[in-house]
Amino acid sequence: MVTRIVRGFSSWSRPRYAPINWRLTTTLPAPTFDTGCTFCEPTFPPDKQINFDQPLDRSGAIPTKHVMSLTTHDNKMDEFPSRIEDWQGTLAHEVKQLKAQIPLAEGVSVSSIVLDHHQSVLLRYGVTKSSDQLVFLYPEMKAIKFDIRHTDQFMQKYLSSPTPHKVYNPFVKSTGTTEGRAKIAVDDANFTEMELDKDLIVTCGQTERDIRCGILGPLITEEFDKVLTQEGLRHECYVGQITHIGGHAFAGNVLYYPRHCESSRDFIWYGRVFPKDVQGLVEETVKEKKIVAGLFRGDLSRYEK
Repeated sequence: MVTRIVRGFSSWSRPRYAPINWRLTTTLPAPTFDTGCTFCEPTFPPDKQINFDQPLDRSGAIPTKHVMSLTTHDNKMDEFPSRIEDWQGTLAHEVKQLKAQIPLAEGVSVSSIVLDHHQSVLLRYGVTKSSDQLVFLYPEMKAIKFDIRHTDQFMQKYLSSPTPHKVYNPFVKSTGTTEGRAKIAVDDANFTEMELDKDLIVTCGQTERDIRCGILGPLITEEFDKVLTQEGLRHECYVGQITHIGGHAFAGNVLYYPRHCESSRDFIWYGRVFPKDVQGLVEETVKEKKIVAGLFRGDLSRYEK
């Protein structure tokens, strides 16, 4: 790997951490203070109510690898179109256009995020040109900067599925399944890998996709900002909003990716989160690494002992 320095970051070299010892809890502490909207009760259109009936266990399509793009045309989630992959000039659109030639590995998901103090984060990671792309890659825990012209190389290097080994069988005709794969030469010098050194907490807030997310996303994001500040943890977390992840009826949808991610087992997806739940989630999940079972959209059986 080529060593490069960008605004105080060296080329990425991930330290080793012990796996997170996730535990399950069935309780969520009640809030102990009011930030100003802790007890807000948002209302929703009659045909866009929150689904409180369906169990959340295994309701989320949690990826095995998650790409979070921080670079879009602007930084206003409420102005994003319904389908980010159809928005020309975004990384999601470029990936969609190239998937036929460079198939993604199984379980890869590409999202866009808008963080609090978004421009400061971009500058911190050395994003200075309109063509620069910055992504957070999980569970590899890399911040990666590259030019959007090299999206094909990005996909080949970080996201592509392995080329199947061909086994000769004279009685079977070739299906041609690998003939369409592009042969992409990757120049490692086109990519700068940097340390991803904070927890990430994002809430689905894509208004144009579903109004429930549009209503709850900003409220929950602001509540996390205030609660983490109150707890002295704000400098340890990136907080913001994310594009569609599925399950609008379970809004608010909150994703917590700790800085010590080792695998998708460390991707904690919650549903039916309201501002009043944030203090409890900070205490139980962010601080204590406990999964609140009643809100968890993953597979609870993965964490049972």
